[in-house]
Amino acid sequence: MDRAWDIREVESIEAESLASELKVPEIIGRLLLLRGVRNAEEARRFLSPSLSDLHDPFSMKDMDKVVARLMKSFMKKEKVCVWGDYDVDGITSTSVLLIFLRQAGLDVVYHIPSRFEEGYGLNDAEIDNIYQHGTRLLITVDCGVSDTEAIEHARSIGLDVVVLDHHQVPDELPPAIGVLNPHREDCHFETEDLAAVGVAFNLVMALRAELRTRGFFSDSGEPNLKEVMDLVALGTVADIVPLLGENRTITYFGLQELSAGRRPGIAALKEVSGLRWGDVTAGQVAFRLAPRINASGRLGSASKGVDLLTTRSYSKALKLARLLDEANVERQGIEQEIYQQAMEQADELIHGQPPQSLVLYSDNWHVGVIGIVASRLVEHFACPVVLVSLDGSEGRGSARGLSGIHLYEAMTRCEEFLVTFGGHRMAAGLTLKREDLDNFRKSFSKAIAEQIEQGAPGKVFSVDAEVPPSSWTPSMVQALLSLAPFGLGNPEPVFLARNLLLKSVRTVGREPPYHLKATAVEDGRSWDVIGFRMGERVKEVSRHVDILYTPEFNTWDGQTSIQLRLLDFRPS
Repeated sequence: MDRAWDIREVESIEAESLASELKVPEIIGRLLLLRGVRNAEEARRFLSPSLSDLHDPFSMKDMDKVVARLMKSFMKKEKVCVWGDYDVDGITSTSVLLIFLRQAGLDVVYHIPSRFEEGYGLNDAEIDNIYQHGTRLLITVDCGVSDTEAIEHARSIGLDVVVLDHHQVPDELPPAIGVLNPHREDCHFETEDLAAVGVAFNLVMALRAELRTRGFFSDSGEPNLKEVMDLVALGTVADIVPLLGENRTITYFGLQELSAGRRPGIAALKEVSGLRWGDVTAGQVAFRLAPRINASGRLGSASKGVDLLTTRSYSKALKLARLLDEANVERQGIEQEIYQQAMEQADELIHGQPPQSLVLYSDNWHVGVIGIVASRLVEHFACPVVLVSLDGSEGRGSARGLSGIHLYEAMTRCEEFLVTFGGHRMAAGLTLKREDLDNFRKSFSKAIAEQIEQGAPGKVFSVDAEVPPSSWTPSMVQALLSLAPFGLGNPEPVFLARNLLLKSVRTVGREPPYHLKATAVEDGRSWDVIGFRMGERVKEVSRHVDILYTPEFNTWDGQTSIQLRLLDFRPS
């Protein structure tokens, strides 16, 4: 499919002025303006975040209620259970709460439901089991805001519940003691798009402040919250929330903790991921660390991920990390098989025409992997995708979207054909009856079409500037790194180069998805070009092309050079 290239505009004089005041290259001034940074003071906060930039956690609605209920647990020495989700955000959220509450002296256990036997969210049977084993306070994290019936059941048996969530809020809140969710209309917390682990981190900040006020740490040192920021960054990056505001601050410092690798579980995870040395980037979190943690919940029990991140033993952590690495390799094989089947099914549906949306399903697809495959299909077809794994009379699905489309709103337009659903703008989960699949597909297609008619774009590459490869020097490429961490809301800079000669075009990689490799030539100079997961487009390459790219350092055999990471291309 053709992708739209949107070359963004800023006032050159304004960019020059900002760059001059900051004493940085002009391109940095331009990039800052394009990211909403308007003056030198904002730029300094962006380029050099401070922990003092974090908001007052008590400004989050219901924080006072949740802290008060937890203080009751401390005073009465109650047993507490943390109920998390089985993805990276849920696993890291659960781990942050376990580490802090145990350090503070509370008796805490946890439960993460099986993706296959229990599914997402709360259920009455396990609530009863938790209560019978002595728990008197249940903390949900990365789930719960839509579990009204289950929370009503918990109340009926005498189990108090507090909810920490970041998914879209239903019209009526569940009957919990308190609901921490920045998406509440009556919540005025400054950063709305926190991951669940960000909500959990704000809770432990608020709780530590209250415990400190009451003298709980007079006989022992209080927990150092900077030490858990590695887990907060891990969950924040993995959940693809905007890396702006508070998310940027916690990710900035969390990446430093991840790079230090002081936590046994993180050190072991880096070891099996080939990241033993050097600083950890947000990209490495997203593509190397997070998938291995996710693999535990996708193919088996997410408890391995929690145990990895909370253990104090490196030998135990290394055993767990190797198990997760093996699970990730297995996941990759399953993913590729589903991807090929889904591509064939899609081709039969669209007959070569670019689709506005896709709903695909099979009785043979692993429910734990379809979300990843849906994301790959979004990249390929540049449209929202829903994959459904059928089992008997029901199917469980994962939806993935792209910028400009609001998936959760689309799901609300289809709710008459859904048993359950939940999620946010970019991702959603759903359950439906097999008999409703066709009606759901038609309804979803209509909902997406209406959003597109109202101006929602398809796949659009936002281009920061037109810069030929010959303009880059090592110091300029290094300057680009000052804008990191990159992610949603603060993407890696994208540049346009025109009329490059591409030579030695080929695919590389041991197994699918293959990468596209080439040499770009401009005015007698050449640069290596690498397009990750773009091998299937090798036949589209013409001799002279315009490309979208990001310049980066590549070190090979002791030599460091500038290479061009390919994002898209078209004939010149």
